[in-house]
Amino acid sequence: MKYKYWMAAVTGIGNATKRKLIEYFGGARGVYEADIIAMIQSGLVKEDIAEYIMRQKELWSLEDEYEKFLENEIGFSTIEDRSYPSLLRTIHNAPYALYYKGTLPGAKETLIAMVGARKASAYGKTMAYEIAKALSRAGYGIVSGMALGIDGESHRGAIDQGGRTYAFLGCGVDVIYPRNHDKLYRQIIENGAVISDFAPHTTPLPEYFPVRNRLISGISKKTLVIEARKKSGSLITADLAMEQGRDVLALPGRISDVMSEGTNQLIAQGAGIITGIDAIIADLTDLGGLENIDAKGCSAYQFNLEKDELLVYSCFDFYSKGLEQVQMECGMELVPLMSIVIRLCELGLIRETFRNRYIRLG
Repeated sequence: MKYKYWMAAVTGIGNATKRKLIEYFGGARGVYEADIIAMIQSGLVKEDIAEYIMRQKELWSLEDEYEKFLENEIGFSTIEDRSYPSLLRTIHNAPYALYYKGTLPGAKETLIAMVGARKASAYGKTMAYEIAKALSRAGYGIVSGMALGIDGESHRGAIDQGGRTYAFLGCGVDVIYPRNHDKLYRQIIENGAVISDFAPHTTPLPEYFPVRNRLISGISKKTLVIEARKKSGSLITADLAMEQGRDVLALPGRISDVMSEGTNQLIAQGAGIITGIDAIIADLTDLGGLENIDAKGCSAYQFNLEKDELLVYSCFDFYSKGLEQVQMECGMELVPLMSIVIRLCELGLIRETFRNRYIRLG
């Protein structure tokens, strides 16, 4: 593994060239032991690059550097290893190495990317959380970027359901960013992994995040965009997903909502529309929806609701709505209305987003 760690640390050559070199020389050890003549004769690098690689080898203490790395208690997987995610191998410029804390996805695990705005609306956060929970119940792993807003709610939905979730970082895996996601960072490690192709101790820079976005989409079967401005990192992820041959679905929103401008634009350009949680999972499994999942988050038609309960339920929307407005629409007294609202919450058909404001889930 020490040779692979050296290979990952070699600068001046890209991932594609590293992949060609390990194929030509039979692995990272073969590249390390090759002399400059063999390196040049391979035709994979020019003479000046070959000399540069040789100098890096001379300056690198193979044993000492690897020992220092092991002290960090960070996992390490390269494209030469079976543990490296198979779907990620297929993307352009797949990273030679991944650093991680936690446990990498299993070979048979299907992953769904969920991305969106940092300054998300209550509606966006609620939908991200509920969709992630439902997907986790169905056995899918959730991939995101641990950012504020949609990313964080997607991870939390998976964790609260007891599912698996993975965060790709735009920094080293031993760097917690944003800092106020310290608790979430540790929960993700316990329920999946934080992953990066940046070396440990790498601090986050703006230009690193578009680079990591290709990994979020590349490891995932589908990418769901929950909310996004017209110009945002989430749209970059969506573009990368389409370039990688992955399906992209977007959550539609009102044309007056700034946070829905990006998702509505994606839909106009041909992205799939998120019409409901059942539809997403039915599309993934071809099993007709959430029949194998517990009741919460499912359609109201699966419950034997009374006439008054159906009336109140029909007043709620997928946007946050206050009790006063619902009371005006249904014409009920406040006490019986509150009783019905509590029951609908218990059934998982609506959810309180703020004090006395609710959102429809099913």
